[in-house]
Amino acid sequence: MGWFEKLVNKTGNWGTLMGAVFMSAIALIITATVVGRAVRVALPGTFDLVETLVVVGIAFALVYGQLHDRHLRAEIAIERLRGRVKSGVESFLGVLNLFYWAVLLWAGAAMFSDKWGKGESTEILKVPVVPFRGVWVFALLLMCLLLLFKLIHHIRDFLRGRTGK
Repeated sequence: MGWFEKLVNKTGNWGTLMGAVFMSAIALIITATVVGRAVRVALPGTFDLVETLVVVGIAFALVYGQLHDRHLRAEIAIERLRGRVKSGVESFLGVLNLFYWAVLLWAGAAMFSDKWGKGESTEILKVPVVPFRGVWVFALLLMCLLLLFKLIHHIRDFLRGRTGK
């Protein structure tokens, strides 16, 4: 594992921690809203905050899943394969997976650049949305880099005839 791959992994772990902090904040906001409704006190803008903060939580939950190999895939079929066949299938699926996330990255970056400087904000609290779009694009970039590294490992294993991890 090279230094850049280690840096991406470490950044992903920090992002995961940030995502957990944001998800905790969401839980506190929702709790405050429920308690507020019970005592007939309205807390305006909670939906704005939750829908904005959840972007960070989801973005880094995806990165966490990739870092720790906790994503959905056809494990039952793949675990029965051995050697070059397994590495070949993993490589092919890696290419498809990388393509999918690269398209999402491209679309997210296009929307980020389109909205940059336009002052987009939430309806009630007027929280700027662009920084959260930036975090989303950053997480997608991390995801693509992680997938690229994994694909390189699968291709290397395929060329060497090993099964890999």
